[in-house]
Amino acid sequence: MDNNQLRITSHSQQRSLRIRQLSYFILWIILIGLVPILQGCPQDKTPQLEEENSELKKLAAKLESMIITLQEGNRVLQEQIDRLNKELREKQQEQDQRLKSAQETGKDLTTERKALAQQVAELTKENQKLQNDAQWLRRQRELFRDSMTTLTHGAKAQTFSVGLSPMIEATKQALLRHGYSTLAKMATDQKAVFVTERKTSASPSLELPGFRNQYVLVLEGAGTQATTLKIKAQYEKISQDGKTLGVDDSEIADIELRMIRAVEDVLQESTNSSSNP
Repeated sequence: MDNNQLRITSHSQQRSLRIRQLSYFILWIILIGLVPILQGCPQDKTPQLEEENSELKKLAAKLESMIITLQEGNRVLQEQIDRLNKELREKQQEQDQRLKSAQETGKDLTTERKALAQQVAELTKENQKLQNDAQWLRRQRELFRDSMTTLTHGAKAQTFSVGLSPMIEATKQALLRHGYSTLAKMATDQKAVFVTERKTSASPSLELPGFRNQYVLVLEGAGTQATTLKIKAQYEKISQDGKTLGVDDSEIADIELRMIRAVEDVLQESTNSSSNP
């Protein structure tokens, strides 16, 4: 009985530490969703962009760590809930058997019955706490999904008759071909998210502006042989003196559609290569 209490206490302390860590991580993912909105339009100076990219890389690393921790934390909590439910049933069955034996043999088990009842109460309390923790984790996942929904609001989308895995590979190749390196990525069995680093092209002349662009790409499996690709561009035009110029929605939509076509081209090349060995 004492060993069970020690294990419960140890698990509770470890889980409390993990939950505090997860709280910090979810603050970072909210910041990532707000960076493109709160960030101003600084002049396109190389040191400043390098510093900005460095900060984004740090945030991306924390995003990946948070996602992994959420998944692992959810799995561990569910295992603990199942274990405690099993222990609770076993303790209740043991108590019933002891009470029945006491009635049959006339033994006084009042003290032991109280100890067992106390353990059952403690296990019930611990079980409720774990269920509350699991509910908290579900809320954090919903918050993450809401952040991604806000980030990709108004994005261009297209569904391809291709599974999620080959679609991810085609997206990686398309980004690489067009000079976009990956700042952050996340992949599950049904979904993948890519955030690119900002690509900047200096203004070639006073008449022609340069540009600065960053993509957010979301791939969602729609069955075993279908994947929906959503692309949101953070596109800006930059004058030769570093000022940000106005960009209308049609220009942004054109940039998003270009990347969709680029992914489609990679998929077509892969299909042609398979049919013509």
